Amino acid sequence: MRHRPLGAALAVLMAAAAVTVSTSDASAATTTTYTVSPTGQGSACTASNPCALLTAQGKVRKATGSTSTDIAVVLKDGTYRLDKTFTLDAAQGDSATNGHTVTYEAAAGAHPVISGGQQVGGWQQGANGVWSATVPAGTDTRQLYVDGVRANRAAGPDPTGFTRTATGYTTSDATLAGWHNISDVEFLYNVGWTQMRCGIASVSGTTVTMKQPCFDNSTKKPYGVNADRPDWVENAKELLDSPGEFYLDKPAHTLYYIPRQGQDLRSADVEIPRLQTVIQGTGAVAKPLKGVGLKGITVQYGGWTEPNGGDGFSEVQANMRLTGNDAWEKQGSCDRFSKTDPGTCPYGNWTMTPGNVVFDHTDGLSLQGDTFQHLGAAGLQLGQYVHNSSVTGNVFTDISANGLEIGNGADASPADLDVIPADNTIADNWVHHVAVDYSGGVGIFQGYARYDTITHNQVNDVPYSGISSNWGWGWNPNTRSEGNKITDNLVFDHMQQHFDGGGIYVLGQEGTTLANGLLISGNVIHDGVGGGHAIYSDGGSQFVTETDNAVFGNDEYSFGGCKEQNNPYGDFNFTGNYYENTTPDWPCGEPANAVIANNTQVAYDGAGVPASLLANAGLEAQYKGLLAPPAGVASKNLATGKPVQAQFLDGSTAQLQPESQLSYATDGNPGTYVQASGQFKWQLVVDLQQAQTLGYVTVGMPRPHFATDFHVDASTDGSAWATVGTVHGSGWGTVPVDFASPISARYLRIVADKPDDWGQRGDQMAISEVGAFAPTNLAAGVKIQDGAADLGSVRRLTSVAASECDGKPYSVAASTDGKTWTTVIADSRTGELQAPVSARYLKFSAIKGSVTITGVTAFGPNDTALNKPATALFIDGTQAQLQPNSTSALGDDGDPNTWTQATNRYRWAYQVDLQQAQSIDVVSLLMPNDKFATRFHIDVSVDGSTFYTVARRVDSAGGITGVQLDQTVKARYIKVVADRPDDGGQTGGQMAVSELAVYGSK
Repeated sequence: MRHRPLGAALAVLMAAAAVTVSTSDASAATTTTYTVSPTGQGSACTASNPCALLTAQGKVRKATGSTSTDIAVVLKDGTYRLDKTFTLDAAQGDSATNGHTVTYEAAAGAHPVISGGQQVGGWQQGANGVWSATVPAGTDTRQLYVDGVRANRAAGPDPTGFTRTATGYTTSDATLAGWHNISDVEFLYNVGWTQMRCGIASVSGTTVTMKQPCFDNSTKKPYGVNADRPDWVENAKELLDSPGEFYLDKPAHTLYYIPRQGQDLRSADVEIPRLQTVIQGTGAVAKPLKGVGLKGITVQYGGWTEPNGGDGFSEVQANMRLTGNDAWEKQGSCDRFSKTDPGTCPYGNWTMTPGNVVFDHTDGLSLQGDTFQHLGAAGLQLGQYVHNSSVTGNVFTDISANGLEIGNGADASPADLDVIPADNTIADNWVHHVAVDYSGGVGIFQGYARYDTITHNQVNDVPYSGISSNWGWGWNPNTRSEGNKITDNLVFDHMQQHFDGGGIYVLGQEGTTLANGLLISGNVIHDGVGGGHAIYSDGGSQFVTETDNAVFGNDEYSFGGCKEQNNPYGDFNFTGNYYENTTPDWPCGEPANAVIANNTQVAYDGAGVPASLLANAGLEAQYKGLLAPPAGVASKNLATGKPVQAQFLDGSTAQLQPESQLSYATDGNPGTYVQASGQFKWQLVVDLQQAQTLGYVTVGMPRPHFATDFHVDASTDGSAWATVGTVHGSGWGTVPVDFASPISARYLRIVADKPDDWGQRGDQMAISEVGAFAPTNLAAGVKIQDGAADLGSVRRLTSVAASECDGKPYSVAASTDGKTWTTVIADSRTGELQAPVSARYLKFSAIKGSVTITGVTAFGPNDTALNKPATALFIDGTQAQLQPNSTSALGDDGDPNTWTQATNRYRWAYQVDLQQAQSIDVVSLLMPNDKFATRFHIDVSVDGSTFYTVARRVDSAGGITGVQLDQTVKARYIKVVADRPDDGGQTGGQMAVSELAVYGSK
């Protein structure tokens, strides 16, 4: 077989992805087009008269035998609900012929969805906030989604205490014996790099008998790790107690769910999967499925229920499983443990978790610009004899198992070399938040493969390894894997839940020489959490080149691996890399024939890595749009370009540091700053040039030049000053200074209080940017009718006034529903709001006579996260347990002396629902001085399902950390994720959130 180099493969990819529109000259037409819609009827299949998807497929099958053109099936917008798998079969005529292509693609501007889901309606509210709905008999699901947000199966900790036996457990009491549907209850085990799940077979008194063969396969292996007592109990009605949890009572055909705040099941789109395989493409070695493509299509709501059975989910690694009786002893062990009674060969001959989209025996498959989401198995599986495929520019997210799988673990030495996947390119895909249910999974899994290229992908937020390549514990001299490349990928926030993995994890023989071995080059790997190696050459690894990679900010060794006893390990060339730790880690013995040289040590934050290497890793320019959160509208900074003065505290002109200029404080460039010289305490005065109504200001200070304490004064004339805000315990960054009610000022003065000597956290205040922002008038543009204003939705208000009236006094009443009114201002001459009020409607009434109101100002908190619904989550997305006397509401209640803090797990996240999408510029986090995350990152989302990382801090401490986002984003959900500390030895102990504040235009 001839193997194309990367450049040629990408050229083929781009050519295959091109779609040529038919010309007016029929003889010159290059594409035959059939148009479909979810409601299509008839057989015309035109843009004006679309047909159904299966109707168009029938036309394709009739046309492929004699076509002289490419064929495009164009999908209009909408959801295509399937009642059976959409199958593309070479034997049925789905292949392209005569060198042409058959592409199922989105219409211009459309976002069609192919769904394997089933909607659930008819919800009824019951006791304790639990809702229920009837489902058809035979319904079985392990997933449920509400408005596109995944729910959690009802779960909780060990309710009784377990002692393991040969067949299960004994318990301290008979609690479990009284539970509903006990054979549906599942035990979950997080062990090392794996997560195993086994169901209960029966309970008699205090004796628990587990389902087989899962229990034996999970507890008896002579290799890897084994389960002992469960970490978690799942899928019991008795554990249904938290918002976002569900339970399916299969015998009663009833689904139960506790809505999250803001969810209304009477109108929500509630979905469960009813198909395992949503799309399948297949052929044979003699007749593969050729030239088929999917472009711009979303595939969602596929399920998988096999773990409910006796095999459970007995994971070995990367979602590879043991199945069948005695698999713990025989499956995949070959002659490793017995030469006279060997197990099944080759090594690693385990069972792969299936994909919800599956292709095998294909040639020239193209998947471009598709989205694989809300899936209950693996996302995409490319199996045997997948050759010359291109998987480019796709998104894989919210997937229960591995994001993307290539090959499997059973083809190390096949009788027919052709069944090994070969010459495939996996490029420019965004793989994130996968392995949601089966957390031992990885972003991209590559089994035995030949001349495959995994390049320019971004993999982030995965519970175990980012990219896992090759397979087979043990050593097989006849392996046929060779020529694979892992290049220019960006991997971060990996190892979120497990350890002993890496950003890139490889094992097994990767070729026969370094020339045809595995190339790992140009990758950037940062901020991995669990222990292991950022680039991990594990057992049996041989013939691996590692060059020009950047590795930093990981809570693990930069590189290394573990030799397997009595097996070859080595033939490595690790040169020219940028490692945070340049000393390799070989805990099981040194590799043979390893060249490790000319590697450069870099800082934990990546300082020292060439900018070109950082810029080149991950998605290429034409695919960067996949990563961009929805853009917001930036708040207008009234200080931009305004004149400033630097003064010592006595009012005299301050000398400046040599690199400083006064204009830097208002030039809009956070990379420049102004800093005084000669005295630690100084002040910066900004002239807004006219009086402005202000809601808050921001003070940007660079690292490490910042004031630990400072205050802000305001003046209308530059002579009489009033302090309008004071900040204590600040770090570097953009710190907001909020006003309880709007102020009027022309001049602002930022005054350094600390540092006042070298002992402070910041060495000396410098100011990179001053922001001055008007409060948002929530009544702007609102129509006033009969003295009443409708704000459109219930809003939190701190100030209300008539901005345009005839000068007469008035009173103000407020209402949330337009029916029940409460007077909030009795007389505009003497009163104002005494406390914040929630209202949608405002009514203005004359004190005497009549008054005409033509304009209204209604200001709310500038911090739009204040008192909004908040949730504490463990890193797996389940609701976190909290410290005593801690609640989620304490993290955004406006009181800096209270806080939210999780317990039992160091890594957790605090999420606030702003209740509607809005533009966001600045996020501020206040953490107690003895309970803080040394490192954290900030994610945002519009829909509560797809989250984008928009900021990261790697050196925070207690006090205030203000983060100016690189770009204004539109988001409803804000989530702060603790990255460090992750154990008791870290500086901060454990993150607590006193206040999460959010600023931007509404």
